[in-house]
Amino acid sequence: MSLREPLNRLYSCIVRVFPVLGLLPVLGATPAGTDAAKEFTQSIRPVLQQNCAACHNPANPKNKIDFLKAETVDGIEGKRGMWRSVAIQMRNRTMPPVASKLTEEDRLRIAAWVENRLRETACSGQDYAGTVAPRRLNRREYHNTIRDLLGVDLAVTDLFPADESAGAGFDTNGETLYVPPMMLERYMEAAEKALDRAIVTPVMNKTFSASEVTPGAFTPMPGGKPGRMIDPGQELTVEFPVFADGQYNLRVSVERPREIPFEIEVKLDGVAVGKLAYGRDRNGGPTARATLANVDRGVHKVTVVNGKEPVQFYSFSVEQKPPEASPDKRALHYRLFGLEAGEAAVNPRAAARSLLARFLPKAYRSPVETAEVDRFLALYDRAAGRGDPYEQRIKLALKAVLVSPRFLFRVEERTKEPVIRPLGQYEMASRLSYFLWSTMPDEELMQLAAQGRLQDPRVLTQQVDRMLDDPRSRAFSSALTGQWLGTQEVGGRVVPLLTELQHYYTPDVASDLRQEPVLLFHHILSGNRSLLELLTANYTFLTERLAKFYQVEGKVSGLAGDTFQRVEWPDDRRAGILGLASVLAMTSHYKQGSPVLRGAWVLDTLLGTPVPPPPPDVPPLEKASKSETGLTMRQILGRHREDPSCATCHNLMDPIGYGLENFDWMGRWRDSEANGAPVDATGVLPSGEKFNGPVELRKVLVDRKDDFLAHFTGKVLGFALGRGLQDGDQCTIQRLTEMLKKDNYGARTLIREVVLSVAFRNMQGGLEVSSTAAPAPKRSNRRLLGEK
Repeated sequence: MSLREPLNRLYSCIVRVFPVLGLLPVLGATPAGTDAAKEFTQSIRPVLQQNCAACHNPANPKNKIDFLKAETVDGIEGKRGMWRSVAIQMRNRTMPPVASKLTEEDRLRIAAWVENRLRETACSGQDYAGTVAPRRLNRREYHNTIRDLLGVDLAVTDLFPADESAGAGFDTNGETLYVPPMMLERYMEAAEKALDRAIVTPVMNKTFSASEVTPGAFTPMPGGKPGRMIDPGQELTVEFPVFADGQYNLRVSVERPREIPFEIEVKLDGVAVGKLAYGRDRNGGPTARATLANVDRGVHKVTVVNGKEPVQFYSFSVEQKPPEASPDKRALHYRLFGLEAGEAAVNPRAAARSLLARFLPKAYRSPVETAEVDRFLALYDRAAGRGDPYEQRIKLALKAVLVSPRFLFRVEERTKEPVIRPLGQYEMASRLSYFLWSTMPDEELMQLAAQGRLQDPRVLTQQVDRMLDDPRSRAFSSALTGQWLGTQEVGGRVVPLLTELQHYYTPDVASDLRQEPVLLFHHILSGNRSLLELLTANYTFLTERLAKFYQVEGKVSGLAGDTFQRVEWPDDRRAGILGLASVLAMTSHYKQGSPVLRGAWVLDTLLGTPVPPPPPDVPPLEKASKSETGLTMRQILGRHREDPSCATCHNLMDPIGYGLENFDWMGRWRDSEANGAPVDATGVLPSGEKFNGPVELRKVLVDRKDDFLAHFTGKVLGFALGRGLQDGDQCTIQRLTEMLKKDNYGARTLIREVVLSVAFRNMQGGLEVSSTAAPAPKRSNRRLLGEK
């Protein structure tokens, strides 16, 4: 169980906040040369024992937060995450409880000592790489991999459920990428759909003679004619496989009736699909009638039921009526087979082996043995044995490849011994490609892996630059930004489309709002610009319709239609992430901005300090605002903070949200409240810092840039590794942030250093696949803007 869960149970308003907004300057830092062991035993632990032991008695077996078990300074090392939380709680005055006699001086002195100790010893131990759970491809990765493997753009959102996230908060985390039973069926369906779109299946046009239908014994036709006589009411049956859904003509050929017309009924799998009428013709002779039926893929049984007259039956035919294959599909077919659609291979089995030998290493992202090729060739042989067409035999073998674990999963070999080993070359290729492209390695990465060069730092640096320059890196920017900020939900689960807003908030505008933060981050990344521009950028990317949404049309230039253009904001009201309407609308209630949601979002998303949900007996503020008519939200929140159990959290959240009050519930600028009163955007932090409006609030955030960068670095690292961060990762984060400072906080610098880090290039054996990261707080009953 993580530290977060017991804290939430014990205290209703515990907040895990780093020394950021609203905190007094660091006091009581350990002087140089001080004996840390002596100070801990004589000056730190006694104060903690006196003020914390009542709830955290180490002798109590029910006490899960047992930091007081550390009787010497070395005891901190084994529970770094717990001690980090101790410092956070003390510095933010959420621990010990209000009744404690802990002095302010001791509170800050101990918090600073613990923080300094953790920072100074972060890299004192051995290298740490951690271990990653075997994980399936998430929806985005599956889509992109199928696209690059087969050239097919498959709508996987219609097939697969949404991926969960954990640890660092991304859908790359192996702990949540499990495979429920339903997924096995969906993988089969997805593989079939993808191959159907990449392979031109031969048109089915098959005729079954009188001797090929059931029953086999029959009365010959008079005069030795081909065919058979069928009596009134008699049934003839034929089974046949269908390889593609579609419309099929079911045709029955008989001798024309010379005297009495008759009817024959046709059934498909026991269900009547049509009656065929044959009119009288004194000249006689063969004739045929057909009925059109929609037939699904699979083996079907067609039954011909004779009417009231004897009939001279000749044959039954199945004729497919497919649309003509598009040029694009024919091109995909040629790319896979090396043959035009309908062109026969000279030696089909040899061609099949060659195709599989080319396809498997790409699908598996690693070399394959001959025995593995033979395993799938056996499926080709099975299909050939039952008479399937060549393309269908290949499709069966490839379908098996696309549902095999080596395609669906990313597995990195882990040893039982507690040692760090470098990732294998092909494992490294996959880590790189799925980190920066969310797809399979390309030919260059595979060649470098085959040459054993993908652990060379110089090669890795070159590949990072090459891959970030590739358009496919947009997938990284989109996935990271959308999940980190939460803006990928805009227009869907949050900020849904509302009829009353359709004159300026349309599906296209919602799509633009989702893309705006992605383009901002991708621009910073592409140019290796400072990551601080995420907070300070005086520019953004707009379309004409988005300019209208922001009400800045005429104030910005260079916009043309639906094309995004980089533009500078016309004033300093907006800058960076906090100027984006997607963020501001996402942190609002319906028709009402929320200082609480906005403040909590800044603490959690930008500074890595999530706040827990309110106590269960506290009603949602939006309901309180309806009952306390005449009061502003600021006055309601002021009353709310009179409750000590609520004040500790709201004293941190609310002032930040006040600084954003000039933005309405859809993120558009306003100068006055609904009642006409001027907007009050002033805020005072617990440290006494004052600000008025978003411009001054941004300055406060920039002053805490170290906290922002450390949190963002951890986010990128967690995304890259596909696991939750652990205590051992703190050294990596600390080293990465130090490198950032030396290179003007360059975005590419961060990506390069993540790839070069011990954690990214290695795998650690002997560890349980688990995360010690605190889980995200449970969703509160606060309803976001139109949230479903």
